[in-house]
This record gives sequence, C-alpha cells and structure tokens, in this order.
Amino acid sequence: MKIDIVSQFLKDHNFKEKEYTRTWSIINSQGEKEEMSRNILPFDRVFVDNDEKEVYIIEEKSNYFTVEEINEMENDILAFIQFLSNKESIKYNINLLLLCPLNAKDNRKEITDLLSFERSKYTCRKIILNTANAEFEQELAILPSFPININDNLSQEKVDILNDRIKIVVDEAIFQELLKETDEIDLEEILNHLVIEGEDQIE
Repeated sequence: MKIDIVSQFLKDHNFKEKEYTRTWSIINSQGEKEEMSRNILPFDRVFVDNDEKEVYIIEEKSNYFTVEEINEMENDILAFIQFLSNKESIKYNINLLLLCPLNAKDNRKEITDLLSFERSKYTCRKIILNTANAEFEQELAILPSFPININDNLSQEKVDILNDRIKIVVDEAIFQELLKETDEIDLEEILNHLVIEGEDQIE
C-alpha cells in the first residue's frame, strides 16, 4: 500500500504519528466521578512535525474518493479545529492527503471532480496523490514543506502537470517570482503577495 510509503516519507522528514485526545470528567450513575477520553481527530494515520506546527492526515482507497467521503473527513477536521486556539499554528496547517488511482481514461469526469477539491483550502489543504503512478515517489514532490526534487528525465508533460499542481499550493505571482534566477528573486515582492492566516489576531 502506498500509504506506507507516504508514512515513511513523513517519518524520514521528522514527522511523528500522534493521536489527539481530549479527556473530561463526568459523574456516573453511581454518583462517582469518572474520566472519559475521546480521539478528536479520528483518522488512522495522523502525523505532526516536531514543533507541532503542521499536521498531515493520510487516507487511501483502491478507487476514487466520493464527494460525500471527502465532506465527512472535512467535517471531522473542522470539529478538531474547534478545539484549537488561534495561537496554535496547526490550526492553519492541516494537510489531508488522499491516495487513490487516477489513471482510468473512462472516468475523466470523476477525476476532474476529485482534483477540484485541491483548489479549496477551506478547513484544510486537500492533496490528491495518484497511486496508479508507476513512479509514485514523484507524487511526493508536490507536498508542501518539503524540498522539491524533479527528475531530469521527466517528460515536459509531467513537468507541466507538476507545475500546475504546485500553483494550487503557491500563489501565481509567487510562483512566477520563484522561477527567476536566485540573484533576481525579489523577496519583498514575494512578501507582498503572501497572506498570513490568523494575521489579524497578532497585535
């Protein structure tokens, strides 16, 4: 399963598996105080970086994820976010990785509908990884927060696809600025296009 490859990739980059639980006290039917606990981010594969500033959630299917399934996952993540304060960075840095095959030529509409979820950053980033890719490790190149390693042997078509998917994560103006030679990059220009979520909470 490709989920194991992605899990190992995250571990190799200093991410660790974590279960987020909340504990509270209740009075049981006998009038005694009792502690209850619940997993408030109910996914099997949840990884967080050492500084607990970014979270990756991984789900895998042998066929397409349905709209209903993705909406249900988003609802679970939204419920988790309600437990976080505005000062907690992970509130704005949750990535949902959806692993499934995208090579069926007779299901182009389903693939298009699925990939459209990547454009929505509401609740969390949603990133689709194609498990049908014979060189699946190349899919990991689009993950945010990690160095991009592009194989020199990639076809122009694959490079164009990779560029398009990077643009989903990075603003177009920033993307164009990053294409310049190192000594021509205008950091001030990049900063002008950045939108920092939660910025209005900073005094």
